[in-house]
Amino acid sequence: MRAFFTALAAIAVVACGPSAEEKVKAYEEAHNAMMEEYRTMMDSLSTDQAKAEAYYNEFIQRYVDFNVDAAKKNSDNEASVQALMNLRGLIEDDQVDAIISKMSDAIRQNENVVYLKSGLDARKATAEGTMFQDFTVEHVYGYDRSMDPQPLKQEVKFSDYVGNGTYVLVDFWSPWCGPCKREIPNIKAVYEQYKDKGLEVLSLAVWERKPQSHTIETAAELGMDWLHINNCGNVPTDIYGVEGIPHLMLIGPDGTILKRGFHGLEGIQAAVAEYIK
Repeated sequence: MRAFFTALAAIAVVACGPSAEEKVKAYEEAHNAMMEEYRTMMDSLSTDQAKAEAYYNEFIQRYVDFNVDAAKKNSDNEASVQALMNLRGLIEDDQVDAIISKMSDAIRQNENVVYLKSGLDARKATAEGTMFQDFTVEHVYGYDRSMDPQPLKQEVKFSDYVGNGTYVLVDFWSPWCGPCKREIPNIKAVYEQYKDKGLEVLSLAVWERKPQSHTIETAAELGMDWLHINNCGNVPTDIYGVEGIPHLMLIGPDGTILKRGFHGLEGIQAAVAEYIK
């Protein structure tokens, strides 16, 4: 009889607490309120860049804190997944890993969590100091002269270009990606500075949305006069855990990943200058 009343008490406690659906709804409402505040404030500060920047920095910290707290408090429901997805690019991998490790088994099976975890694992396996991981794709090197030109493909390996005695600056890019194209002049400047000292550049065209002819034409227009592999799809991004482009890696002569995740002219120069004098 005592066991019966103990069970009833436990059920009552659960019943009195908010359901998973209510927790998700509460998170969504709080999140939407924050975003509405952000939009309103940024609109009101549109003519004052200094104040807008100060508010943005303050808001981002609050936004991160809010989502980290929500992810931890909702480890047994979908609110933690939403919070974690909203934190992408805002927190370090070890923080993401810590949040996932606290999630219930059921929530860890969520497809978004599985995707984030696979990216984490890929980046750990290809972190600075590890050896590069090889892959093979069918690179399009031209088109035939038929009425309906067909792509001419050649199977190439990543190892055809890296780990062969030279320093290689690897550029994950795509012709539709504005930030990728804006990074090209920075890559070009560093390449011109170091190509006679043993630096090669290899651009990997990933996530292409048009035929590879567009990639080839765009590369020519941008003056990307270095090595290329196109038609990569998501093969290298999955292997290296790349979630956004452009993404840069510096690989040493023996195939060791020396640096990754740097950007901008100063960032690229610093990464290369550390190894090539």
